[in-house]
Amino acid sequence: MKRLSSLALLVLIAVTAGSPALFADEMTEVYRQIYQQSASLQDKYNAIQNLIALDDRSVAPILSEALSDLILTQASYKSFVDKPLYGRTVQLVAAGIGKYKAADAAHSLWDVVQQVDDPLAQSEALMALGQIRALDYAERISKMLSDLNLAPTADPDKGEKLAFGCIVALDKLKDLRGFAPVFFASDGWYSQRTRQLALKALPNITDDPTDPVTAIITNETATRKSLALKLELGSAAPPDRKAVTAILALGIGHLQSNANSPEVARNFGDFRKIALRGLIQLGVKDPAAVDAERKSYDNGYDSEEQLLGLQALGVNGGDAAATALSSILKRLNDEVGSGLLDAGRQRMARAAIAAATATKNPIVRPVLYLIANNNQWSDSVMNDASAALKTFKQ
Repeated sequence: MKRLSSLALLVLIAVTAGSPALFADEMTEVYRQIYQQSASLQDKYNAIQNLIALDDRSVAPILSEALSDLILTQASYKSFVDKPLYGRTVQLVAAGIGKYKAADAAHSLWDVVQQVDDPLAQSEALMALGQIRALDYAERISKMLSDLNLAPTADPDKGEKLAFGCIVALDKLKDLRGFAPVFFASDGWYSQRTRQLALKALPNITDDPTDPVTAIITNETATRKSLALKLELGSAAPPDRKAVTAILALGIGHLQSNANSPEVARNFGDFRKIALRGLIQLGVKDPAAVDAERKSYDNGYDSEEQLLGLQALGVNGGDAAATALSSILKRLNDEVGSGLLDAGRQRMARAAIAAATATKNPIVRPVLYLIANNNQWSDSVMNDASAALKTFKQ
């Protein structure tokens, strides 16, 4: 047991006299009286420690009352000695409130965030708001984190502690409004520990981040677009929502890319590849994706993007996709007929033939017949085209 003042000791003796063992509610009453009658902040701190250590939810109302009292008497603890102990005491009470889910203390916890000049106490209060699921404060906490994300605060250590508390709170609150600020915190000015915390929190905040992800991939940098799209594709959002997002992302990836900047071009190429892999994995057969899939072949950043574009067209499989693949194969066949055979064209032709086969669409048959009978191709390409033709009903 922690050190007690003489008054506190008398209270304890009075309550326990003649009792071989104390029930939890009796111990709770003991420490409540000790807290209320202690003139020393240290004794109050010790009483709170002992209350929390009881591991009994019945202490929750006492902790709520203690927090209100501490906020009201804050001006009494401004001395060099008392101020840090006051901060630790508020932090301890806030942690206990979070542990015992004292929902009625939400207002007092927010008062701590707004009024108490101790970043650890403020951070603990924020985390407690998350633990008690104080959804009425989700918007305010989201706004607070958004403001912190903008730039390092005058005291970066204090700013990071507050951001840490906001992230934990929003993780627990699981409110969609928290997704964007936590996302930007994962790419913010904070230490790696805080950024990683934000990244890990994102999947917990919402099962379907489609709406905030759509805003991010529309307005942010290519690297942020890529991160947001990965989160969307890995989420529990409905497949049709993911598909729409991937189609939008691929179109934006082509529209916003800047070929004059090698770094930007590479980053947008990576972004488009994520979108293409998503379309392939989801088995998207939407004709709205065809133009962008075709552009990834025609104007892809590298051969990997070109091959993914072909594969996505093959998965798409509709008439528009089959027509696009036929056009690609026809152009390759004409180029080879003009003597332009090389390893790159052979590689693309074999991939396009595989994609055409995957469509199972008869639109591709005529061009496959042309390639199978064009002896200017290598044997491997001609054999691929012949095998592809056999997969179609005659």
